Amino acid sequence: MTSTVYWGSPRQARLEANETLPAKLDLIIDRLALRDRVRDEIVAIKMHTGNNLSYSTAHPVFIRKVVQAVKDGGGKPFVVDLDWDVREAERRGYSTEVLGCPVYPLSGLKDGYHYTHEFPFKNMREWKVGGMIQDATFLVNFAHAKGHPSCGYGAAIKNLALGCMVSETRRSMHDLHHFDQYWFKERCPDPAIRQAILDACPHGALVQDKHDPEEIHLHYDPCPHDAGLRLFRLYQHAHPAGCGHLWIQ
Repeated sequence: MTSTVYWGSPRQARLEANETLPAKLDLIIDRLALRDRVRDEIVAIKMHTGNNLSYSTAHPVFIRKVVQAVKDGGGKPFVVDLDWDVREAERRGYSTEVLGCPVYPLSGLKDGYHYTHEFPFKNMREWKVGGMIQDATFLVNFAHAKGHPSCGYGAAIKNLALGCMVSETRRSMHDLHHFDQYWFKERCPDPAIRQAILDACPHGALVQDKHDPEEIHLHYDPCPHDAGLRLFRLYQHAHPAGCGHLWIQ
């Protein structure tokens, strides 16, 4: 069964307050019947508060409207995000005074408050969910769309799948793309060709293994729009007999 998606257009037909995005969010909150669903609930509003100089996250005006709706419905709201992000969240407008509710780190002040769930998948065996997330009885996933160097796009799924985990679990999740073998050193025995492959990426996304000089790793984060991957494949095409194979899941 598909979900109903409500869309508030940024276009304004008239220069009136009820044509603005915050006013359209009020209409969406009404359609979702949020107030009717949160009575006596402990409501976690999971969002990304950003860090340092971030400014493209959801504006506090929108967050406050959701917070107020939860309070009007008899719920107990709090905003939650990663520990290092909420540490200075007030510098970007995410404070109790502005939002109308507390802002908490999802796994405690030292990233140690969590619940462990066992589910084997590739290199992972345990998944540690932030304690503040699991303690909540109702969850509002308030995500914003963003670009991402590993997956290309991040929004509602990433806000929960990674954004609700402790640091240890998030690191393991980022390492998942190294679980399946993509470099076969026996197919590229020539050190000159390996060095040319490493030098082909201007962003340093291709690196030599610290312990085995014949191994090459692909690091996605410094590689905008997978530029390193494209260069890597171009070099494979130019040297089909001498290069290893790269498999991307």
